[in-house]
Amino acid sequence: MKRYHEAQELAPRDIVARAIVSEMQRTQSTHVFLDMTKKSEEFLKKRFPRIYETCRGYGLDLATDMAPVCPAAHYMMGGVKTDLWGRTSLAGLYAAGETAATGVHGANRLASNSLLEGLVFGARAGQAMIKDAPAGKRSGAALPGSPAPLPENSSAAQKEPPKAAPKPLPACSRLTKIRDVMWREVGILRRGKELAEAIKQLQSMEVSGEEKPGRPARELRNLHALALLIARSALAREESRGSHYRSDFAFRNDEDFGKHSAVQKGEEVRFEE
Repeated sequence: MKRYHEAQELAPRDIVARAIVSEMQRTQSTHVFLDMTKKSEEFLKKRFPRIYETCRGYGLDLATDMAPVCPAAHYMMGGVKTDLWGRTSLAGLYAAGETAATGVHGANRLASNSLLEGLVFGARAGQAMIKDAPAGKRSGAALPGSPAPLPENSSAAQKEPPKAAPKPLPACSRLTKIRDVMWREVGILRRGKELAEAIKQLQSMEVSGEEKPGRPARELRNLHALALLIARSALAREESRGSHYRSDFAFRNDEDFGKHSAVQKGEEVRFEE
């Protein structure tokens, strides 16, 4: 990390992510290593209990082994535009947490901002729902949706026979293609040529008309729509800002792009204050 930033591993997450990808490309590797072997087992168990136990479950001891790591999808920011009470442009639809764009995070989403969005705006959205709901639908019993699943150790759940694993749907191959296109063409290091190619490939995919409509089919359509939104927004933003890095527009352009990207169905990407 010394060659990328003076703060090294404590650099902003977008810089760390780009550094990792650059090193992966330079060494033709699928990962880099995180070395915590200078810390004692007692320290790691106390400071990172879940991470430590998860790694142990995969045969990796952070006290003695280096952990292979690579960037994932956490560098994506944005979401459904809302007001300060979680209301969207559709009456009756509310959004809160990392799915929403409330304006409290910037081009680098921070952990504290995620908590703010989930705790503060989640509560505010709930209050808005109660206030906006018709008088006859303000009790929990009147809310739509399926009942919550029973706990695994409940008596009713124990009486039910185990369900067979669902068979893979044809959607799986298209989901794999969406992930592959997004990783290769709309990843951490972006260029206009690859972004345009990604949009072309995504638009050529047929993700509707599933033989057995259900949750997998709906999730596939949602992921396809989101992938296109991300790719289109990235192509329109001809600058680099936070986790959005364009190697063909490597510098920030506040005059033209110091604004939020906004996308609506059937319209071009626009930038607004």
